[in-house]
Amino acid sequence: MDTVLLRYRGSGSKQEVFTEMNEALEASPRKLNVTIKAKRFLIILFLLTMLYVLANNMAKTLPVPLMIKDEITHKNRFIAERAMNHIQNLTSIGARPVGSFANEVLAVNFLYKELDVIMKKAHKIHRISIDQQRASGSFPLLFLDGMTSVYKDIQNIVVKIGPPVQSSHSILVNCHYDTVADSPGGSDDAASCGVMLELLRVISLSSSPLKNNIIFLFNGAEENLLQGSHAFITQHKWAEEVKCFINLEACGAGGKELLFQAGPENPWLFEAYALNVKSSMASTLAEEVFQSGLIPGDTDFRIFRDFGGIPGLDFAWTSNGYVYHTKHDNVAQIPLGTLQHTGDNILPIVLYLANMDLTKEKLETQGKMVYFDFFGTCIIRIKQKTSAFINLLLTMTSIFINYMHSHTFSAIYGHRKKTYFLHTCLCSCVMFFSWLLSVLTAGTIGFMLTTIDRAMSWYATPTWIYFLYAVPSVLVSLVVMSQFSKWQARKLALPSTWNQRLNSDAFNLVLAFIIIVCIVFDIRSGFFAAIWLAFSIVGNLLKDLSYKWFKGDYWLLVYLITFILPFFKGCYMISVVYKIVIPIMGRSGAGNHEEIVMACISSVLTLMIYYFVVPLVVAVDNMQKITNVLISIIAVALLALLLTPLGFPYSADPNNLTPQRYMILHVSSESRDIHGSVTSDKSGFWVVDLDINSPHLVQSFVPEMFSAQLVTDCTNQLYCGLPYIIPVWKLI
Repeated sequence: MDTVLLRYRGSGSKQEVFTEMNEALEASPRKLNVTIKAKRFLIILFLLTMLYVLANNMAKTLPVPLMIKDEITHKNRFIAERAMNHIQNLTSIGARPVGSFANEVLAVNFLYKELDVIMKKAHKIHRISIDQQRASGSFPLLFLDGMTSVYKDIQNIVVKIGPPVQSSHSILVNCHYDTVADSPGGSDDAASCGVMLELLRVISLSSSPLKNNIIFLFNGAEENLLQGSHAFITQHKWAEEVKCFINLEACGAGGKELLFQAGPENPWLFEAYALNVKSSMASTLAEEVFQSGLIPGDTDFRIFRDFGGIPGLDFAWTSNGYVYHTKHDNVAQIPLGTLQHTGDNILPIVLYLANMDLTKEKLETQGKMVYFDFFGTCIIRIKQKTSAFINLLLTMTSIFINYMHSHTFSAIYGHRKKTYFLHTCLCSCVMFFSWLLSVLTAGTIGFMLTTIDRAMSWYATPTWIYFLYAVPSVLVSLVVMSQFSKWQARKLALPSTWNQRLNSDAFNLVLAFIIIVCIVFDIRSGFFAAIWLAFSIVGNLLKDLSYKWFKGDYWLLVYLITFILPFFKGCYMISVVYKIVIPIMGRSGAGNHEEIVMACISSVLTLMIYYFVVPLVVAVDNMQKITNVLISIIAVALLALLLTPLGFPYSADPNNLTPQRYMILHVSSESRDIHGSVTSDKSGFWVVDLDINSPHLVQSFVPEMFSAQLVTDCTNQLYCGLPYIIPVWKLI
């Protein structure tokens, strides 16, 4: 690489070195100008978009499900059809809210019936016990304004399968069979209970003895603010022997189960997952986003962790969150392939944990992990301290390369050495500015669409995100950096090769800055920036060498090929993010301004993966042509959104079900003063707006909406004077 060839200002013994390096510098690209035709640049953007489509489809792939007829040739395998039969039987009961006859009697009877069948067929080498727990208690929900959750006489069905000789070590597998008031709970969480029944069946039929116990907790009170898990971990006789747990949850009705929480610490548990999972989907990024509170909700993981002090793995299905907590959450929404994928992954993990030495002294309990899956094929994991060291090494390498480039630049053009570094820093600042301007542009478009009642077009058709927010974000960044690079080229008399090099070094400094911030604030998701920085260093090295090795535009091909892997990985991760976030926007509340939030999120995600092409814009021969094409795409999209029904955000199509949510409660509210006198007595229908299109979108169909009154007592009365089921101010 010519950037390491320095021009020494000296004499005598250094003369030979000086001569050799000066000759080498003559071969450097100091006068080389390369160009990229605008048409070719547009083709590159198009091909990158197609790679995103491919990554999105890859994230959807599921295994072929095994049917009952396949059991003869697939002994000791998880059978998806059996799990589905359990789900059908449980959901046929209907909604099962805590305290209802359906939950406390019918669902319990169903579980006992299925467990009895499994026990009768189990191999005699296993000891199987069933316990029906009834419990009362209370605990503070510190993550919900300190609200105290009180429960009385709730039920859990607990099954323990263990070795012939009783063990004092157990692993816990948890699901919940209760539901919210108006949902059959197909995915949340009958499907997990169906999976657990099938896991128990497969394990109980094995002739191999277990070393540790496996406790299957069929939790009867999760939707009522995690009460069933608290009752078990604080009161059940088997709770003290639990060494780790696996929690099965859902915020969607399909796809692959996502590992979104692991620990706390105890890297041995994550290692057990990584060694045994067959088709993984896991990310430190998902864990940190969930634990930050950006995604509403919580799981039994928190209870087992905080009240039990035990480590665990938290899994959830994330696709098709549109039906989550609705009447549409039925068996028809759950693919058999999803059940097979989950069963094939959880079964080997459970068996591995059930046969390993769980003595605390022999387990590595300290340290966090940085991890992500490699397109579902395996888990890349590394300890946080090691990751921080590697990240620092990459950062120092980036700074060192910038330093070496400044020497080469000085030797060729006669500028001071600090000139290159200062312009690199200036370019980095302009890049940050282009990011902010891109996000601001996207947010402005989102605000305008909200104002003219064209919000949430992407809810039913996520493709709108690309045209409304991704393309404008890329366009703004390209225009800003193109104009700045032209100014910089005139200022320093740079050929396009050196202008690209300077822009690439600036991009690396931006990544290095992000990495340092992540290290300082203990953010493990900095691994994503580190991956980009590593490939950027290599890619730019190969690009510089290709100027000498090849003729023509092979340098461009070399550069793009280098970045395909991190780009494809970024697309894969972002497709998962959209599957989670888009349905959540339909239930996050009208006050959260979903269109603007989604616009900003989409802009940031787009820049994360597309920005590596921005340094190439300095070589484009006709930036105006690119600008015109991208503006035309945006204009056509906006016209289609405004003049056609293509952007309608909701759908009743069973194959693409995206309903608008309404929370409607019949309430009676009576207020009294400090003397006990009634000051207000009113009743009616309380409509809670769950997205930005509520309620005006249905006013023409429901005329009563025009006479609805806004709640105005929020400043004078606690909780606006309304009887909230969950009186938590942060949710109001």
